[in-house]
Amino acid sequence: MSSDSTIWFINGASRGIGFAVMEKLLATNPSVFVYAGARDPAKALALQQMALKYPGKIEIVKYIAGDIDGNKDIAKVIQEKHGRVDVVLGAAGCGSYLGPAADTPPEVVRTHFETNAIGNLVLFQAMLSLLKASKNPKFIPLSSIGGSLTFTISLPLEVTAYAMRGFTFENEWIVCFPLSPGAVETDMFASNREMDKTGVLENVQDSISPEKCATLLVKIVDECTREKDGGEFVDIDGSKISW
Repeated sequence: MSSDSTIWFINGASRGIGFAVMEKLLATNPSVFVYAGARDPAKALALQQMALKYPGKIEIVKYIAGDIDGNKDIAKVIQEKHGRVDVVLGAAGCGSYLGPAADTPPEVVRTHFETNAIGNLVLFQAMLSLLKASKNPKFIPLSSIGGSLTFTISLPLEVTAYAMRGFTFENEWIVCFPLSPGAVETDMFASNREMDKTGVLENVQDSISPEKCATLLVKIVDECTREKDGGEFVDIDGSKISW
């Protein structure tokens, strides 16, 4: 593997946005190598087919959000094979409940927080030395506009359970920001549309395919800089979302 290769780690890579980004990278960038994280690699048939289509360009690894030892094991695999990681894309997320604060079960919040917040913290810690070994390290967890502290005041969508700037300000050597892919036609979006009682998601007319999202996302990652994007909350169109 050439030292000029770009090494990616993508979790949630077995479907949805994570899979689409991986597919886009492999189809357009001959010098990319992807570590694809999946909760159950043995059942990730689409990933296995992708590995056959692009031999020597993908390694499928078992990823569970918040699993400290499991994340460290992934880092060891990457260390032994490449010694660094250039881009970490956190595409694995949980969005299994919609409801107001008065009705949201605490256990639902715990599950979402474990996956969406603690999961990214554990991943960052596991990948830290590998990111430091990169000449242009980028750590980009996917979020959603539901994670904004201010935007949802005017948005009547009940996202109590879904609600990291510290990574950026504590580490001057890295480009780090949460990225909102917007309304993407994934299984999670379809499920949330069914659960939504406010009508907000039902009326969304500008949702995009995972493939379109992947094209926009890869462009943002390729062009992002610490000066322009570090510590911001970035939308898939490149604009900034209010924290």
